[in-house]
Amino acid sequence: MINLLSSELFKLKKSKSFRIAAILTVLFAWFAEAADVIVKRAYPQGMAAYSTPYADTLDIVRQLFANTNAIIYVTIFICIFVLGDYTCGAIKNYVGKGYRREEIYLAKFLVTEFGAVMLYLLTAVAAFAGGIVCYGTEQLDGAFYHDFISYLSLHILYLTGYTAIIVLVCGMARNMAVGIIVSMLGVMLMSNVLVQAADMVIRYFGADFAVSEYWITTVISGCPVTEIPAQFITSSGMTTVVWLIAAMVGGMLWFSRRDVS
Repeated sequence: MINLLSSELFKLKKSKSFRIAAILTVLFAWFAEAADVIVKRAYPQGMAAYSTPYADTLDIVRQLFANTNAIIYVTIFICIFVLGDYTCGAIKNYVGKGYRREEIYLAKFLVTEFGAVMLYLLTAVAAFAGGIVCYGTEQLDGAFYHDFISYLSLHILYLTGYTAIIVLVCGMARNMAVGIIVSMLGVMLMSNVLVQAADMVIRYFGADFAVSEYWITTVISGCPVTEIPAQFITSSGMTTVVWLIAAMVGGMLWFSRRDVS
């Protein structure tokens, strides 16, 4: 297992997709803040109707995470990093050398989670640094730091569950085009619409149950930025942990029973 982890960490260190995703997330965060400043200065009266109760930097962080804007690049990195081993035959070589299949999947899973979390943190750091340049330091009071750290901490937790699901999807797809399409369209962009449609069907039949409350992307988009209720923290945390464990165990079981040729 140690050798597998070392191998995956070496791949992550040399990964061009990881470096490109890091650059793009930083540039996108800065672009979002620069565009926000330009629009507000050009149309100060018109933008008043769209003002938010959050500090400007917090609002950008919300847009980057809750609206999945910056997550796009991380999702592409995850797909390339996971599916690259199937494309180049590395998975087959690992299995041929006698490593347990569960260990092979777990090593890739853990290192992918590590790389994704680094990108998520980099996104927040870029937004914070860009916020100082674009909005100044007046917003950086005690309340800002409390809300920023609380919101970021919860989203790092939620996004580990999201990353686990994308790794599972890629492991099941084993094809670069299919994996990226399903991950981007099926999970990231369309899943909220699908679970909301499922809620409507369930309510139509009179059941008091909402599928969307237990779906990871709904949790990500629905997290309040300030004054986060304790009940939401508990329920969303449990939902994330369930998806994280289910995706990890499900991926290990799927990989252990599938042909890798």
